[in-house]
Amino acid sequence: MVDIHTHVLPDLDDGPGTVEESLDLARAAWEAGTRTIVATPHVLNLATLGDNSLIYQRFEEFRATLQAVLPELNLVLGSEIYFQPHLSDYLCFPAATLNNTRRYMLVEFSLGDIPRGWEREIAAMRKNGVIPVLAHPERNAVVIGKPALVGKMVAEGALIQMNAGSLTGQFGSAVKKVAQILLRKGWVHVIASDSHSAEHRGPDLRKAVDVAAGEIGAAAAGRLVQENPWFILKGGPWPGL
Repeated sequence: MVDIHTHVLPDLDDGPGTVEESLDLARAAWEAGTRTIVATPHVLNLATLGDNSLIYQRFEEFRATLQAVLPELNLVLGSEIYFQPHLSDYLCFPAATLNNTRRYMLVEFSLGDIPRGWEREIAAMRKNGVIPVLAHPERNAVVIGKPALVGKMVAEGALIQMNAGSLTGQFGSAVKKVAQILLRKGWVHVIASDSHSAEHRGPDLRKAVDVAAGEIGAAAAGRLVQENPWFILKGGPWPGL
């Protein structure tokens, strides 16, 4: 499996505080069947891009450590960028897109609202050749009240990344219900862990895939953790967009 959303890098954001905790997360991912994991540290605004050297430093250091301990696990770099105007400006930052594809950017809304003008921002990104991958919109309060909003986001040209924990009930029954609706509507393109440690929102995708299979079938559920995320990391144009 391929996990395109994790906070695996040590001592950087709200993920692991130490290298050993990061290794525990990586080992747990491997043991659960993940073979490629993307480090996606939070990037809150353009001002924080001045600190991007720290992201690279943590990534290179941890990749070297992981290579020595668990060389079979493929680690690549991206980031999770807070949704705001002028997201295409982030393209000056190589880790802004997943695996430096220059095409797929993992973007998160706040959990409390959907900002006005989101349609214009998605259109501007698409005009610049960037496809936003919206992180866990099923957890957003506005979407919980109006799941059809995700369908509009997809129609505007966004891809949707759902959290594994949303499907397993980790975030409550309301989020799980919305997650199931989005799956059945065909509005989900990737399931990822959004893992922060081996235990807290851990990296195991298997239970979520089982739940998804009950909604959309095993083959379609498998594509959400295998073919689709791998296609994103290769950076090709998304079919139909």
